[in-house]
Amino acid sequence: MAKTLSALPSIDNSLASSDGESQLFIRQFGSDKPKLHFLLVHGALEHSGRHVDLIQYLLKNFGQDVAVTVWDHIGHGRSGGVRAFVPHFKIYVNDMGLVGEFIQKINSADTKTIILAHSLGGLITLTRILDTSYGWKFPLHGIIFSSPCVRPKLALGPSSETILDKLNMLSGKLHLPLVYTGKDLTHDPERANDFDSDTLIPNFITVGMAKEVVEASHRIRGLSYYMRIPSLFLIAGEDRIVDSESTAIFAHGMEKRLTQIVHYPHLFHELWNEVDRFEIFETMKKWILKTLKEIP
Repeated sequence: MAKTLSALPSIDNSLASSDGESQLFIRQFGSDKPKLHFLLVHGALEHSGRHVDLIQYLLKNFGQDVAVTVWDHIGHGRSGGVRAFVPHFKIYVNDMGLVGEFIQKINSADTKTIILAHSLGGLITLTRILDTSYGWKFPLHGIIFSSPCVRPKLALGPSSETILDKLNMLSGKLHLPLVYTGKDLTHDPERANDFDSDTLIPNFITVGMAKEVVEASHRIRGLSYYMRIPSLFLIAGEDRIVDSESTAIFAHGMEKRLTQIVHYPHLFHELWNEVDRFEIFETMKKWILKTLKEIP
């Protein structure tokens, strides 16, 4: 039986989304006066509850003064909004800023914050950091990217974007059936089954959401040179959801002193739910400790 985040002591909150209509589900684990605060940004169609093993690992391995905050994007998980739909990508990005304000109220002047961003969460984070119309005004000591959506793999090939544009003119809320299952995300059969059977995960994506994600990925792809935050990129070699080569090119565009790239040649997209996830967590821990030591 799959673990759930509800089994961990936590405090649940609700924030008003920047869309002016929806409520965001937000949950905080660990210390209410943290010295180290992790902000976890989940991927497309899934929700924050899918990362229970990672959250447990962080709480157990970084002392009593650690907090982990998660939230569900609009249209995802326990947050409001039309399922798997967003009218504008900026809503995801603005909502991340609202969550940043939320955790900053918890943090002290000495708290160190690290963002953990998976897939779509990586694209949202990169947009928030690199797009000058947003920015991140709070102290930030590092970012770990797991299979970030620098370039999504499109099911219909080169013609996908044209088709999305035409369908979006009809209705952005049209459903496109998922072309992948849990077995395309992880080699772990239990975690793959969890994805397929999770009632909070839709078996479709809307045309509008797909179009917004594709366009957002175009906007950030050439901006890695401007990234000035220490970053760890975890790249899955057999990723069927995002283009791992594009992620590697993006990461290599950063200053070498600020970036570390770790390839997992035989693993699938969801590295934090893969069979080797605890080895990956250990790699993350070493990078975190090293980064915190180097940055005051």
